[in-house]
Amino acid sequence: MKKIIFFLFVFFISNCFSQQSDFAHIDFTAADKRAKSYKSRNLLKLNQFTYKLTKGFKTDIEKFRVIYLWITSNVSNDYRLYALNKRKRDRFEKDSIKLLEWNSKFKKKLFKKLLRKKRTVCTGYAYLLKEMCSVVGIDAKIVNGFGRANGMEIDDLEYPNHSWNIVKLNNKWYLCDPTWASGTSYPEEGKFIFDYNNGFFLTEPNLFIFNHYPLYHEYSLLKSVPSIKEFAEKPLLYGNAFNLISEHISPAKMHHVIQKDSTFTFQYKLKEKIDLNKVKLIFVNAANENNIKPKVIIHNNILTVNHTFKKRGYYDVHLYFDKDIIATYVFKIIK
Repeated sequence: MKKIIFFLFVFFISNCFSQQSDFAHIDFTAADKRAKSYKSRNLLKLNQFTYKLTKGFKTDIEKFRVIYLWITSNVSNDYRLYALNKRKRDRFEKDSIKLLEWNSKFKKKLFKKLLRKKRTVCTGYAYLLKEMCSVVGIDAKIVNGFGRANGMEIDDLEYPNHSWNIVKLNNKWYLCDPTWASGTSYPEEGKFIFDYNNGFFLTEPNLFIFNHYPLYHEYSLLKSVPSIKEFAEKPLLYGNAFNLISEHISPAKMHHVIQKDSTFTFQYKLKEKIDLNKVKLIFVNAANENNIKPKVIIHNNILTVNHTFKKRGYYDVHLYFDKDIIATYVFKIIK
């Protein structure tokens, strides 16, 4: 058994340099147009629908693109279904028999709603992507693990809370998250708004690990995988970061204690040029919020942001590029 696990690990990490830029030469215009124009009332005839959706595209990457974009443009994230499942799992946490019974009942409810109403949660997104890829001969797998969309403590990572996919294209494995790419849920208002984020399409593994931690390390596509504690301590990256940067260089952690009048450095490798005048830091504490223009330079696509902390206190520090929030850090400034 250990030999099998070791083989799988070597197999996956041998392909760990997979990233979106591998397909920069591919024009997805036709695939995207097809995905956005194709409609269906339900997915009860999934094989037939998938064949029609991908008809005429010769390469696996184009077929995958049209499948991925169709899912993220047509399947709604059902927060109520997610909340129901969480309540039941918390309720039956110490009763394994009832938990198994609920899991079985929930799966039926989940897939019925997915196929008939195109509403689901992360498990349904990952399942649908895998099944549609299988129809056209593309190898895709469901990955279960921990999704980090806000500040987390190590105690929050006891049970898996998210699912996503890896997909094999041109004999290399790639990461993607159709759930987080599709849009935003507003639980208080009971609605979901489609807002496609291309940053979660074939994401760089070194970025993906900031908010996706798989149960099985080989599915990270990294040679060196952080511990679960290191994962919980990482800075918080938002969806916009995945479109703008290809690497988060520093700082390595979210929480920092530094002395007043110290200068702190943030560094990122950019995917493309940006307007330095639009880089800003927003400081938030219990009393107020301040918009600060830091010192910024770019050299060899490396963005360096420097700021000197002049006042003592406890701050949430948010990095913005124009109106897009990129990352959050927490600072305690002492004497």
